[in-house]
Amino acid sequence: MPILRPALCSFVYIVEYGDTLYSIARKFNTTVSIILYFNPNINPNAIYPGQTIFIAESPPEAIIYTVKQGDTLYSIARRYGTSVQNLIIFNYLSSPDLIFEGQQLVVTPSLR
Repeated sequence: MPILRPALCSFVYIVEYGDTLYSIARKFNTTVSIILYFNPNINPNAIYPGQTIFIAESPPEAIIYTVKQGDTLYSIARRYGTSVQNLIIFNYLSSPDLIFEGQQLVVTPSLR
């Protein structure tokens, strides 16, 4: 398996009591899918206190966008003043043509 490298900085987070992947993603301005991408061996339904999880940081000005029906990476990039390439990089998309309704994406509006 190739070494997965985040676009920016990264760190290890130790799961606390009451954490969920969703709450951790919100805390660090990222998405559950990105957490799972960098932690392929964790069970998303069974994290536990003391478990270590690798977190890839998003740029501080990034927002989390939920894909709507009819969205494309191009339309999202245009709406937020970024590039399709940034969406691909910061969401670790291997198939950029395969985004789906309800998917959450890190959007970097000020990066061009």
